[in-house]
Amino acid sequence: MRRARGSRSNTSIHSGEKHSACVQDIAAYHKAAPKDLAPEPDCLNDNTIELHGKGTKKIQKLKRLSGLNTLDFSCNFIEEIESLENNCGITELKLYDNKIREIKNLDRLQELQNLQLQYNCISRLRKGLLKLRNLQRLRLDCNQLVRVEPREFSGLSKLTYLDISHNQLTDIAAVNELPCLEELMASHNKLSGAVDLSRCEKLQELDLSNNRISEIYGLPLLTSLTTVNLSENVFSSTESLGSLCSLQELNFGCNQLVSVCSFAEQFPVLEVLSLVSNSIHSWEELKSLARCCHLVEVNLAGNPTCASEEEQTRKVMELSRLMPQLESLDGVIVNQSNREKQETPITYKAALDPDACETTHQIASHIANYESQMEELCQSLSERFSQVRKLVKSLPKQSPPKPSGSTESAGSPLVSSSGARAQSNCSSRSRIQDAREFAAHYVDS
Repeated sequence: MRRARGSRSNTSIHSGEKHSACVQDIAAYHKAAPKDLAPEPDCLNDNTIELHGKGTKKIQKLKRLSGLNTLDFSCNFIEEIESLENNCGITELKLYDNKIREIKNLDRLQELQNLQLQYNCISRLRKGLLKLRNLQRLRLDCNQLVRVEPREFSGLSKLTYLDISHNQLTDIAAVNELPCLEELMASHNKLSGAVDLSRCEKLQELDLSNNRISEIYGLPLLTSLTTVNLSENVFSSTESLGSLCSLQELNFGCNQLVSVCSFAEQFPVLEVLSLVSNSIHSWEELKSLARCCHLVEVNLAGNPTCASEEEQTRKVMELSRLMPQLESLDGVIVNQSNREKQETPITYKAALDPDACETTHQIASHIANYESQMEELCQSLSERFSQVRKLVKSLPKQSPPKPSGSTESAGSPLVSSSGARAQSNCSSRSRIQDAREFAAHYVDS
């Protein structure tokens, strides 16, 4: 144990010395470099040169800097990738939000793992990525890509994350050349018709939203796929998706679906589902989602299943009753305690216990009794309100004339011509007497 601790300590000291040397090298570089090409960075820590948003127009040639890991030239006016050959050991290169039109001069960066080129003017990849054998994360979103060839991805054997969203791509078949791809973001392109992803066997998360896709093939072969976003497309059916045994989250909003009765068989472990703004007219179709016993969050708004708000509310309540495991329905918290209940596992033995079944039947019987009592109570209240209405209608519309023998003068009426009781100047004793006489004559009778 002592030897292991000592080894870790020596490694830490060596790492600290290496980091200190790198900072000194970077500081010396910035002191010697022309200020207009490489202004002094805000941060020289963590083996990083940071020139974010400095107005840089050109990458100044760097001398070899020991321990340098990250170069950040983002948010500048750089048009060409150049002068990076002396630092082949960098693992992260940030060039996003510049004016780069072509990917080049990266061949010697054999250790590069993270490349960020989003928000540039790149229209083709060509041979710019072929030598990046260790690249794991690549961002090319918000460029001007119109085409991606399979051979342009052929060297990216370790790539796990690819973002090519917000471009003008009409075909993404080239992603099948990425054997380790786990996350694919390709939303907001010009994809249409059918898409085939059958060779992306390790894919876990897929976003193809905001395209014109009507079919997608190969997904059943992707046994690790857990999250799919296909919103804002033109799907009229989910048949082409096949059966996705690992899918947990599915966004199918803003499509043209008319049926969801197959969801329980297609997506047996589905937990989160969005079907907003589709063409589902049948309430029975939506009720079939009750067979998806793992669903905890569902969004169904915007489907023409109900004619009025009252009917919509009633059917939503019915659906929440059919799906007791739900936590959220159309953005409304249905049962917050379900999440806590899920933390307590239910064993197979308990599920088959006869006593447990009997308890369930007893609970159902109690619920039925309570519903019957509630109906009787509502009926009783309705009858009492009817009696009150009859009594109110039977009351005289005008107050009676003043009884004879009263101490009041004849010219002092108790009731005005409109039927309302007039103000009286008599003493409180005479008022009480008048009230008693009025009650004796009308109420008791």
